Amino acid sequence: MLLPEKRLLTANRLTHNLLTWGNRGPVVLLLHGFLEHAHAWDWVAPRLAAAGYSVFALDWRGHGDSEWIGAGGYYHFADYTADLAFVVRELGGRAALVGHSMGGNAALVYAGTETERVTAVVTIEGIGPPGRDPGTAPDSFSEWLRDLQRIDHRQGRGVTLEEATRRLRQSFPAFSQEVARHMAEFGTRENGGKRFWKFDPLHQTRSPQPYYVAQAQAFWRRIACPVLYVEGTASFASLPLSDVAERLAVMGAGRAVIKGAGHHPHLERPEELSQTILRFLTNSGLS
Repeated sequence: MLLPEKRLLTANRLTHNLLTWGNRGPVVLLLHGFLEHAHAWDWVAPRLAAAGYSVFALDWRGHGDSEWIGAGGYYHFADYTADLAFVVRELGGRAALVGHSMGGNAALVYAGTETERVTAVVTIEGIGPPGRDPGTAPDSFSEWLRDLQRIDHRQGRGVTLEEATRRLRQSFPAFSQEVARHMAEFGTRENGGKRFWKFDPLHQTRSPQPYYVAQAQAFWRRIACPVLYVEGTASFASLPLSDVAERLAVMGAGRAVIKGAGHHPHLERPEELSQTILRFLTNSGLS
């Protein structure tokens, strides 16, 4: 496995961690999913770099080795969009975005916000959850406040690397032992003989903002670059096919399927996913 170099940069007033592979060709920015980190791309990024791309993987705010927000702050989706805008500027002003789950949804929102800065989007298992009715917003806010109170009194006891690995395999049975240990090792840090998860516990609260499909569609309609949606045939997060088709039609996206993969094709079938991404980027004129 080709190991990346590490780079820190300030974007939207926070310090963000970037992993980098290659230093030539069009910029491809990889965006991990919820509660994960940039090293989730360690099996995909070297393949993209070998094909002639400058590849970067971002730790989102409050994840991996990027900075947590300060006291009184929170992780709203608009914050991810702003972070991404400033990271893209630091990388030269234009980039192709490859995002998984939460990262894919953030990529689509940003691509519909600063349309001229995004050259292509691959969203892996990330075209939004089922839509919510605006009438659910007050209940969502109440649940959020209860979660904030619970998190405020929470103290992590720490885990061993073996315990962290075992938890990931329990949550994601399709992960190999190697993948689970890799994600656990880079997803925790050692302190006092124990390991603690790197993500901010605030991420374990439910967002106060319900997901509105109509709002998402407003961003999708503005996207001006090629878009590819990738899903695994064994995913637990799949929407009904009719919903998928409707959403892809709005953004004018293509669709690719990775056979045998679940919600994490980049960790379960990295070679097939890499080939799919490279074909799409080449067909989109990014080579």
